[in-house]
Amino acid sequence: MILLILFLPVAIYMIWVGGISRQSKPSIIGGSWDFVSLMFAGSGFVLAGLPAIITSIYETWRRYWLTGEGPIPFASLEGSRWFWIAIWLIYFVMVITLSAIFIYRRRCWTCFYNVESAAFESAVADALAQSGFQYRKFGDLYILHNAEEGAEERMEVEVFSFLRHGTIFFNKPESLLSKQLISLISQDLINTYTPHHWGGLLLMFLGFFVMFFTVIGQLAAAILAR
Repeated sequence: MILLILFLPVAIYMIWVGGISRQSKPSIIGGSWDFVSLMFAGSGFVLAGLPAIITSIYETWRRYWLTGEGPIPFASLEGSRWFWIAIWLIYFVMVITLSAIFIYRRRCWTCFYNVESAAFESAVADALAQSGFQYRKFGDLYILHNAEEGAEERMEVEVFSFLRHGTIFFNKPESLLSKQLISLISQDLINTYTPHHWGGLLLMFLGFFVMFFTVIGQLAAAILAR
């Protein structure tokens, strides 16, 4: 059971990212939702990995994690059953709290999947020109000046050429300036054609590879543990 819990979400995530990277048009995803998908990929390690490591010092727990058969063997743990339940609850509350904080912070990012680097950079340049905002550029960092509000905002642009992936960060994601620029960039890219590339296919292959060996490994572990 533990192999499925740990690696199946990773495989599904890789297949999903590979799938949208094989489309002919870009996909635009908010940073918070993008982080939720990353959380799903790592959910097995976060929710079950640490508890499995701690409890695997006991033979009954090792058998439970491998096979998933029978009730949860709280009786084999030293100390009160309710003590361990309280420990797990505190751990899960901490995980949920930290996840909520990171999801909130990730709203500053916007992710563009399956877009050519040149098209992405061109869309950013065109959006800045159309907006009429004054800006200073330092590599991937843009300092934007909003004359109406008399304030400066920071925008960072990152491009990952292999996976045809780009991200844009705004330090003030709720401002009208950032929303206007994201809208202009999205309108420019939404109908852009992206040729097929090996990055998405490779991710899908790795995802199915991980899924196959996870299922085989889990079946083998369950059989050997009997």
